Amino acid sequence: MANGAAAKMPAKAKGDSIFAKICRFIRESYVETRYKSAWPTWTELRQFTLVVIFAVLVVGCWMAGLDVVLKAFTNQMGR
Repeated sequence: MANGAAAKMPAKAKGDSIFAKICRFIRESYVETRYKSAWPTWTELRQFTLVVIFAVLVVGCWMAGLDVVLKAFTNQMGR
């Protein structure tokens, strides 16, 4: 075979019940998540978390500033 991964796939029975399909999905999802995914190290995880917190703070400040400016603008227009 040209593709070695295709040979490793288990044969799927056509008469599986819905319960068997759900169990197989959960089992395959666990294997994929646990063994085939690349997980970050603790250092990378800390760095990514700090980047996200910083981005949230920047966007929050931007939105608050925009809210103050637009509120002042609409209050002046209403008078």
